[in-house]
Amino acid sequence: MDLQTEKDLIKSEIDKVEDAHLVKAIKNMLAFGMSKKHEKGLYPMSKSAFYARNQESRKAIEENQLISQAEAKSYFIRKHGRE
Repeated sequence: MDLQTEKDLIKSEIDKVEDAHLVKAIKNMLAFGMSKKHEKGLYPMSKSAFYARNQESRKAIEENQLISQAEAKSYFIRKHGRE
């Protein structure tokens, strides 16, 4: 199977879809597939990585480099195409 050819075929077929429910179902399937891909990459964080991440977070808090919950939600909706 030529993956790129298959992806191109799917893209061209999606362009023809006019059913909002079908588009939403496709988006959900893609989001589910991406979440499963992400879960496979999860592993315990080492202590040194944890402390480095903690220090970076504390520095961002001290410098007031924070985003609101609404901004974070909006970012992830755009990134993953779901609410």
